[in-house]
Amino acid sequence: MKTNLFLILFLACIATSNAQNGVEDERQSRIENYFKNSTLKGRIRNFTMATYNRGSLQNYSTNASGGVINFKTESFKGFQAGIQASFTYKTIGSDLKSIDPVVERGDKWEFELYDVFNKGEFNHLVRLDELYLKYQVGNNYLSYGKIKTEYTRIINASDGRMNRFAHSGAWMHLNFDSSHSLDLGWLNRVSPRASYDWFDFKDVFGLVNQGFQPNGELASYRNFYPSNGISVVSYGIKGDNLNFHFYNFLFDKISNISWLEVDLTFQSYKIGIQYAHSRPLDFGDQLNFENRYLQPDERANIFSTKLSWFNTPWEVSLAYTHAMDTGRFLFPKEIGRDNFYTSMPRSRLEGLGGVDVFTFRIDYHFINPNLKIGFNYQDLSGAEVGDFHLNKYNIDSTRQFNTQFTYSPKGFFKGLSFDLLWVYRENKNENQPELFFNRSNFHQLNFVTNFHF
Repeated sequence: MKTNLFLILFLACIATSNAQNGVEDERQSRIENYFKNSTLKGRIRNFTMATYNRGSLQNYSTNASGGVINFKTESFKGFQAGIQASFTYKTIGSDLKSIDPVVERGDKWEFELYDVFNKGEFNHLVRLDELYLKYQVGNNYLSYGKIKTEYTRIINASDGRMNRFAHSGAWMHLNFDSSHSLDLGWLNRVSPRASYDWFDFKDVFGLVNQGFQPNGELASYRNFYPSNGISVVSYGIKGDNLNFHFYNFLFDKISNISWLEVDLTFQSYKIGIQYAHSRPLDFGDQLNFENRYLQPDERANIFSTKLSWFNTPWEVSLAYTHAMDTGRFLFPKEIGRDNFYTSMPRSRLEGLGGVDVFTFRIDYHFINPNLKIGFNYQDLSGAEVGDFHLNKYNIDSTRQFNTQFTYSPKGFFKGLSFDLLWVYRENKNENQPELFFNRSNFHQLNFVTNFHF
């Protein structure tokens, strides 16, 4: 409601200003000209996903089609308004509501192309992703409303389904010179990826799988934290060879995460180091054990490092992450995905502590045709089933292989892109179906066609 009022006032100011000009000025700067000179762009996406579980367990597949339409007005004395909407339909596929008779659970991944909070709704999935007012001077801006935030290592779009994470609030970006930047944000509403509804942060928090408490009890913290939102600070320095970034995420009444990142480039090599620390806030101390998001003694400490070698058209990298056994690394999964150097599609660190993660990646980029081939291997060790104090979702240690092909035609077909991702993930130790169904021991194919206009 406040966003709509801002936009109405903004347009009214333009109209008032135009009325005070002469006839010729009015013809050149009347309000409709700001719409005629606005920009309209979008994307059409088709997404096929198929998950093949081990043995006789249920398999699932689906094909979704949809798109995004984005409209921005021309800037008027630094002010600009924008709006974006997305929509999705199910075209073909298996019955995603089908329950596997062995584990008595249903589909997970394919539902994420639609609405995970309204499973079975496939035909009326429309969301207003953005609706904002923005004031910009040079490379600095202030935006308010349903906005697209600057990228951070936790709060991000993660556009790997039919729609992305969306956030609402206020965001200020300051670019002091070519190397220094500062972002300050306050976000109080969220529409999670694979969702088409907007929620106040206190309502969305805990809407996704709440997992287990450190003693093995089911966690039940939803609706126990009257959180007003998220405060974000992001400061970066970009040099010729050395980059530095600091993030701080304060989740009101819940927790605080600080994240440091430094990378150094030397000739054809690049080395990066990340460190993240999270701690609970005092509000949770007054809650019952099972209703806490973090227990008072949980302090997560994560170290991640990466070494890359790049020489056109090759890039090869090794990465290693160590999560100390001081606590589980937790943040609200409803707002984004963690991006440590070892993070990859279908595998993130959130929920774990006391683990070691190793990844090897190799990419080859053909110039003509514009084709990129990538292979990524991950080994996650230290996660033990039943060790809940360091394992929120009770997963096993795993191995994972990702292979990806990305092709973007040129010339007449410019704007089209094709992305094929094959994922294989397996448990190292546990083979009970209830422990790996739709979580591990599966093959998954993802084929995405995008057309940007």
